[in-house]
Amino acid sequence: MVNPKYYVAVFGDPNPPYKDTVESGKYNLGIRGTEIPTDPGDIILLYCTMNYPEHFMEVPGIGIVLNKDKDSIYYRYLPVRSAIKKDIIDKSFTTHDKEKFNNIRFSTYWLFEITRESFSNAIGENSLNWP
Repeated sequence: MVNPKYYVAVFGDPNPPYKDTVESGKYNLGIRGTEIPTDPGDIILLYCTMNYPEHFMEVPGIGIVLNKDKDSIYYRYLPVRSAIKKDIIDKSFTTHDKEKFNNIRFSTYWLFEITRESFSNAIGENSLNWP
């Protein structure tokens, strides 16, 4: 079994047209992230920007990658018991991952790989709400 890779996917304003909600299980790649080699079983922190009113600047859950095509990544959405706020992420990520996270306003950083250490630190003792 191959160890999973860890990623952050950034969600902006979820209003249509052509926008997916964080809970939808679909991340539209558009022009960003098409070169990211996600595989089934990889894990994504699903971060919502300040333009996402329901989950303002937080990670409401994770996604377990199911598959990917040229347009989208499909994942199983698993909410966390307590949303992970941006300030926790800032304190939890390694220096390199924090640098990428701080540059999400640039299109190349709306989907990016992070270390297992950053992922584990951000999740901390938080648990998942298994359906």
